Amino acid sequence: MSPNLLSYSRQITQFILVSSVLSLVIFTHERTLVPLYGSGPTSSWLNETILGFILASAVQPIDIPQKWSLLATALALTLSPNATYWIGVWTSRHKDPALGPAITHMAALGPVVFLLGTSLVQIKVSNLQGVKKIGWGYIASKLARGNLAFIAANLAKKHFLSTSSGLYSISDSQIVLTCAPIFYTWWIFSLSFLEATSKKALKVQKSQAKIDDVPTTSDLQIKSYIFMVFTFIWIIIKPHLVNPILPHPLSEPYTHPTYPLRILSAEQSVTGLVTVADWLPPPDGNENEQQLHSARYLRASHSILGGVWTHDKVGILDNDPPLKDSFGTPLGDSIYSTFIIQEAARLINSTEVGQSNSWKNALVIGLGTGISTTSFMRHGIATTIVEIDPAVYKAARTYFSLPKSENVFLEDARTWVAKQRGSVEAGNKTARFDIVVHDCFSGGGVPQHIFTTEFWDDLKTVMAPEGILVVNFAGVVKSKSSLLVIGTLEKNFKHCRAFHDMFNTLEEDKYETEFINMVLFCTQSSSSITFRKSRRSDWLGSPLRRHVLKDIESREINLDLIREVGGDDQYVLTDENNPLGALQEKQGAHHWLVMREVLPDIHWETY
Repeated sequence: MSPNLLSYSRQITQFILVSSVLSLVIFTHERTLVPLYGSGPTSSWLNETILGFILASAVQPIDIPQKWSLLATALALTLSPNATYWIGVWTSRHKDPALGPAITHMAALGPVVFLLGTSLVQIKVSNLQGVKKIGWGYIASKLARGNLAFIAANLAKKHFLSTSSGLYSISDSQIVLTCAPIFYTWWIFSLSFLEATSKKALKVQKSQAKIDDVPTTSDLQIKSYIFMVFTFIWIIIKPHLVNPILPHPLSEPYTHPTYPLRILSAEQSVTGLVTVADWLPPPDGNENEQQLHSARYLRASHSILGGVWTHDKVGILDNDPPLKDSFGTPLGDSIYSTFIIQEAARLINSTEVGQSNSWKNALVIGLGTGISTTSFMRHGIATTIVEIDPAVYKAARTYFSLPKSENVFLEDARTWVAKQRGSVEAGNKTARFDIVVHDCFSGGGVPQHIFTTEFWDDLKTVMAPEGILVVNFAGVVKSKSSLLVIGTLEKNFKHCRAFHDMFNTLEEDKYETEFINMVLFCTQSSSSITFRKSRRSDWLGSPLRRHVLKDIESREINLDLIREVGGDDQYVLTDENNPLGALQEKQGAHHWLVMREVLPDIHWETY
């Protein structure tokens, strides 16, 4: 192989190596912070920070010797797992979801990116030998390499790392602490011991007659000895360099040593980190230590998907036995009344099926803890589940008493509904659902592609002619995102009514400020939606069901006030005109603050 070809091969290999490490560092940094901040706040300013530090490494006025930049990069990677976690924890405690992630990116990720960028721009390029190390040509070549590495790293993160299930069980610490030795090794073999060896040989030569009799040590041998010593030391210290994030998947429950919190399950999955936790009763029965306790919740990254009361807070009616999880632990009512409101679909009596109370089947899109799903099944309604995340379904079955269903589809709802429509139009015998529950809110936002006119049009083909659609949506009632969701539903269904889950009455002057869960009931029936009175059999031995279902009408949201603000097709979502995702990102900070009020910091920091 010619010297030039060998040089090019080495340059390309080094470029790929550094770009790959850069993509892994970005991926692990983001994955570490999402449980602390959520995906929206975490992604804010992330790319800008990365690009800024890469460009800074290209235009730095002082050229750092490569051997020292390699050592600095290795040290930065060594400290990165703990730096990202602890800086993220410290900034999140200051309750600023906009500034906190930005500071964390700058302090924890920035130095590593800068040093990796320095390694990139120090890769020698043969065809630039004649270019002075000053001037625009030299700087332009470094900027080009930095920008190319940034693009390559982002593409690798987005299309490979973020979608690879093989990385679910490999911790962020493991990934980064595997990258660090690469740069320690590169640094060791970039050192030169030839000059020192030559001087030693010269001294011996002067004192002996024959230089051939002098035992000499080659430069490569010295580096190999140093590498072996380093490897031995690294094996010893590596376990002490990992951050305190739990292993995923969790092999056994983890009990916090100083706080009444037990993590029952935690695993990386399709929608992020899915965790089941028990907030235990206060030690020694001292209930003054905390207002809330004895609850089990399901968490996806920085969002609570649902939960139930446990221990002494398990309430029952008429001595009905409580539900139990797979391990025999008694479970109480839902901690959120939203899911109980969804069950009120069974009380609708303005359709033929509702009047005869002959609900046959239901479809649930977005499972969560499965509160309403379990209720439908206990009432004898055949229920089909469509849930995108297998870990969520597994958690609901194991820890929240979800009964087994013969019809479970772990895939994207848009794809599943489109296939069902195709089956109906092909004349196949396909189920037409009496009730459809659509609850896909997580992390401060919703998947915008399943809120468009096209999706509702598909869904209507798999619903019974007078079927009831139940949509859960969280946000400020008079926000633009709420207007879009409500406007689109009313464009596609003949009748809609909405209800809130607040403990107190929702006054109309709070429609523009209060962040709430809304449950919308819609139908194609020609009759307006009305509800029958609930009865004991509807409550399933649950005090919360009795309270909510007896009082459902008092929770209604006045949609006339929403229509006054909307009023035309500009508030209708379509596949071509869908700003819902961007609007949801803006309210992500609000949702983050709400979640921080629901659970103390230590709950979010233990994952």
